[in-house]
Amino acid sequence: MLSLTPRLATARRLSLVWGVHSVHIADVSDVHQMTEMACTIAQREGFAKTGQTIVSIAGMPFGTNGTTNLLRIATV
Repeated sequence: MLSLTPRLATARRLSLVWGVHSVHIADVSDVHQMTEMACTIAQREGFAKTGQTIVSIAGMPFGTNGTTNLLRIATV
């Protein structure tokens, strides 16, 4: 599981969870930017290759705790 978060404290906590690879990123402003960043980082970190499918889970609006309500399927 690849975790992307703009909060350094969250990235550090998630890095302690078994099976989670956490990456600290810049904050995103929309779903398109989130999807592009997820595809780029998944490829860079070796989680996906070009042509593979990834699933992104996020909360809208961004930055609000407890709002995980978005599932996005994308091709790298």
